[in-house]
Amino acid sequence: MSAINAALEIGSSRTVLAIGETQQDGRLKVICHSEIPSSGVRKSQVFDLDQVKKSILSVLRESEKKQLEVGSKITLGNAFLVVSGAHVRTTPLCGTTAVARQKVTQEEIDEVRRSLDSFSLPNNREALEVVERGYELDGMDEISDPKGMSGSVLKLHALLVDADANRIQDARTAADGAKLEIRDPLFAATCAADAVLEEYERQNGALVIDCGGGTTGYAVYLNGRLVTAGTIGIGGDHVTNDITHAFQTTWAQAEAIKVTQASAMPTVLPGESARVQMPGDSPLMESRTVSRRALNTVVNARLRELLTILREKLEEVELLHRLHAGAVLVGGGARMREFPALIAQVLGTSARMGRPIHVDGLDDTPDSERFAAIAGALLYAQRTYEEKSFFDLIRRVFR
Repeated sequence: MSAINAALEIGSSRTVLAIGETQQDGRLKVICHSEIPSSGVRKSQVFDLDQVKKSILSVLRESEKKQLEVGSKITLGNAFLVVSGAHVRTTPLCGTTAVARQKVTQEEIDEVRRSLDSFSLPNNREALEVVERGYELDGMDEISDPKGMSGSVLKLHALLVDADANRIQDARTAADGAKLEIRDPLFAATCAADAVLEEYERQNGALVIDCGGGTTGYAVYLNGRLVTAGTIGIGGDHVTNDITHAFQTTWAQAEAIKVTQASAMPTVLPGESARVQMPGDSPLMESRTVSRRALNTVVNARLRELLTILREKLEEVELLHRLHAGAVLVGGGARMREFPALIAQVLGTSARMGRPIHVDGLDDTPDSERFAAIAGALLYAQRTYEEKSFFDLIRRVFR
């Protein structure tokens, strides 16, 4: 019998639930995915437990409805939680051990891994992921397998991704109220990377940008490993808010015009009209137009601010010039036109949209980059049935 898992994402703009099943060929297939507008969430953090509980109940009902339409019925008791928000952070870790006989053995590799246990998180933090970045032997770094090599001091560099434990507990409490147990919490940006990156991109230097409603997460991969990750407190909702204030319109109208008409680049392309009709519910509102150049300028200013902050963060850790495979854009905020072009301009690297390539079942889904993180969470769930690593132990130690 194939394994079936579920993943839940409680974002600032939408709540998403997806169910994945491992096929006979080993590929993961998303057999059902549902989304509804979120309530009770701001900047990816719960501020009203009752509203969030209702959102989870609603997306569960929507999932059941979709299943009935195709003659299926899966009762969900638990789900992996996709986590985003400015409370997510990364911390470099380093374990050290002496090499007894001037040649590294498996025992010393195990010992240097165990030495990471000496790091303990504060009670208000919860580990999401611990990633091995590479070994160092007597100052020579980026070693993938030191076994048999000669030296005196062996170090293991790792990266811990952790989050505010209270924020995760709030999500668990809301889900409990909806009779849904939360399993492992997972960082949205690294989940998305699992779904959208090719192996050569991981090796040659790739940046995943997960543009959500309230925040934007990012993750950088080099030599096949995660080397840095984090969040920035700017997302698609900030762009919508800017349009609302600039053109004195409602949030719904600003969101509609952002998705259908706005561009991340300030210029007006040949063949485009100079003015854009403002969507509205009344004839008076429908007759109103705004300057396309002005609209694009507003959008460009906010997204340029976001990317400038990201550029500075990558320059601080000397990774910007190592993104030889470019940037991959995912998330609900990725839908704005010309966003990849702006990324290329500000970061100086190529950029593409990140549609999930390592799962089936989303090929016919419009804007499937919106489901990259939750698809990656299902891939993680699939792997937990197939392999158990040393770092699963570290996750439990840090909690």
